Amino acid sequence: MTAVLLPFMFGYGVDEDHPIWVWWIAFALVILKTPPYSISDRFWGAYARLLDWILRPLLSRVKTWPWWIRAIFAVAILYVMEEYVAAPLGYTFLPWRMDFS
Repeated sequence: MTAVLLPFMFGYGVDEDHPIWVWWIAFALVILKTPPYSISDRFWGAYARLLDWILRPLLSRVKTWPWWIRAIFAVAILYVMEEYVAAPLGYTFLPWRMDFS
């Protein structure tokens, strides 16, 4: 796929409908998303392994808790994520805080 995009990236067949920056974005998406490159898959795989390594002690303990403590813990985690991660960025996932107008 990269070989197909290369002539267009350097100006061959570029017109008003498809300017050169469109081809460079397409090339970046090919590099990020398709094998054998799959750079975004490698990044998110490494991120997931890091989170698994960090949270493994907590997750092994949570599995032994009664269901009602796990439910309270899940609600507390949702609240903390809403207040300290999503809200400062201007997002919400609580319906009563959403502006549907």
